[in-house]
Amino acid sequence: MNISEEVDKIAMRNLEHSKSNLIYLKVKLDNYLNDKNADQYLSHLYSSDINEDWFEAQCKSACNQIEKVTNEESKFNKYYQKILTENDLLLLTQELICDVSLLDQISGGRLALDNQVRRDNYLSSHQFFLHAKFSYFTKKYIAETTCRNFNFSTMPTLIRQSIEIKLKNMIGLEKVEKVGGGFKFVPINSLLDFFASNPNFIEFPVCIDLLKAINTWTNTFVHSGVVPFCWQSLEAVDLIESLFSIKDDVSGSLSLHGFTYLKSNVTISDIQVALNEHFNAEFTLNESSVEGCVVHS
Repeated sequence: MNISEEVDKIAMRNLEHSKSNLIYLKVKLDNYLNDKNADQYLSHLYSSDINEDWFEAQCKSACNQIEKVTNEESKFNKYYQKILTENDLLLLTQELICDVSLLDQISGGRLALDNQVRRDNYLSSHQFFLHAKFSYFTKKYIAETTCRNFNFSTMPTLIRQSIEIKLKNMIGLEKVEKVGGGFKFVPINSLLDFFASNPNFIEFPVCIDLLKAINTWTNTFVHSGVVPFCWQSLEAVDLIESLFSIKDDVSGSLSLHGFTYLKSNVTISDIQVALNEHFNAEFTLNESSVEGCVVHS
């Protein structure tokens, strides 16, 4: 092996070598999870409470995402192997390898990895500013101010926006005003809490408690710039997929997943009255602007 090939392996520019590293890391993660109950890992994955359940959830989710990349028969590879470039896959493997190492470091070496990769766990304000400044360039090079990939690291922001806008579109929300006039701010977490406490209005294709947990988790990034583990973003995308997808994974036929499910005999007017009463406000919901509304019987 020549020096160039060795450098490529160290720098994680050799895809097959990186996949081998991921397989080794998955063994370490699986060994830690052995004999542990990780069935409910999703309920702990997006938690701010860093405890044993949270750590196990990270291990389980990391294993899920590594399996996608390293298993040639995985649904991920079957869907995307002809679309993703080698650079795309290299980026994904790099993120996974580095974040497993970071998980080991912040846990005090629970995984007992043979080698460590040091990396930042935040994006700087300069990085956001530079991307904003040059966002209108079709071809651009922006110097990274941390060792993080900006597009990958900002996934939580996009996830957060997708949930908020989707929920508002599902009920045709146009505006919220104080009783008697004037703008009233109702945050997305309050709307999610409302529908979680009033399950007789909409049958969500995604567990609403998970939506709430993901929304809270994304806010941590939006307000602090701290970058979560890459598998959290990937897992969140998988979990909320049915809010937006209209294709059945098995048959490929059109599915109602992704559309709004109004419970039987529920109208947009019913939701509007309940929102007004709960928030002591005046909600304007436009039924004609409801996104893909389907009455569920």
